[in-house]
Amino acid sequence: MEWNQNTQPYDQKPVNYREAQTRAFFKRHGAKAALIAVIAVLVLILLSESLFVVGESEQAVVSRFGVIKRLILNGGNDFHEKYAEELKDEITTSGSVKIEMGSGLQFKVPFVDKVETYSARLYTYISDSEVVNTLEKKQYYITTYAQWNITDPALFSLKLGSMTAAENQLDNIIHPVIVQLINRMVADDFISNKDALNAALQEGLKTINRDMCVRGIEVVDIQIHRTILPSANIESTYARMQADRAKVAQQLRSEGDEAYNKAVAAADLEARQIEAQAVSEAGQIRGEAEASALEIYAEAYSVDAEFYAYWRSLQALEKAVGDNATLVLDQTNPLFADLMQFVK
Repeated sequence: MEWNQNTQPYDQKPVNYREAQTRAFFKRHGAKAALIAVIAVLVLILLSESLFVVGESEQAVVSRFGVIKRLILNGGNDFHEKYAEELKDEITTSGSVKIEMGSGLQFKVPFVDKVETYSARLYTYISDSEVVNTLEKKQYYITTYAQWNITDPALFSLKLGSMTAAENQLDNIIHPVIVQLINRMVADDFISNKDALNAALQEGLKTINRDMCVRGIEVVDIQIHRTILPSANIESTYARMQADRAKVAQQLRSEGDEAYNKAVAAADLEARQIEAQAVSEAGQIRGEAEASALEIYAEAYSVDAEFYAYWRSLQALEKAVGDNATLVLDQTNPLFADLMQFVK
């Protein structure tokens, strides 16, 4: 058997033409494919750096090289219109910062613009327990609370920068205002008159917001959270409360007595009117009856005048003479004459 050098041995693997074609393709076009992949990654990175999302309960500040360029607020934010006078010298009203309303997908300059988001929800401030004095120098321990939110995140980031700083600033402003308000109130209004207290708190709220608005914060509500009496004031306060309740009870009793007297007087008047009407009707009926009787008597008298005279004499004697009585009459007496004429 002759050996042919072109003949392959039996143990040699068969050629994979598809794999060979793939290697040949990448050998010819590998550089171009790598370039396309790099470009795609760069485009994705560019898009991710160019887009950002502002949520429904979020606000955003867009700055470029440390300078604030845009302010994205919630649609219902009227902070700048409400405090236009106080904010007239601030950066967000100078025209250099663009203010936009709304949320959703937003665009920015990639790798140049920096975005900071802030929550638009309400935050709760609660103060420490402090001693306050009313107008009469009566002491009370109070704790106040306030509801506030970030309404201008640009001013907030520039002047405060953190929630801790905001809480400290609120504490420094709210407490003195509340103390001054209570110092001008009498104890009765502070404890019992909610309308007077709420009116005073609304005035204090205006004072607080005039100071806080330039820091990008608005306080929407403030109330006395808790009132505790010092031991020295408990007895006097209880005595005053008892006196107030006794005054109210006396007033209620007086009003009850007045209502009772009015009801009794009305009932008496109605009874007298009913009685008078009944007397009037009885008199009318009695008069009609007497008239009828007189008519009957007149008819009877006209039928037998002598018998009527005799009967009237008997009635007169019956009423005039009692039991076991003796009557002495002269013959000329009308009663005797009437009787004697029937005896003959």
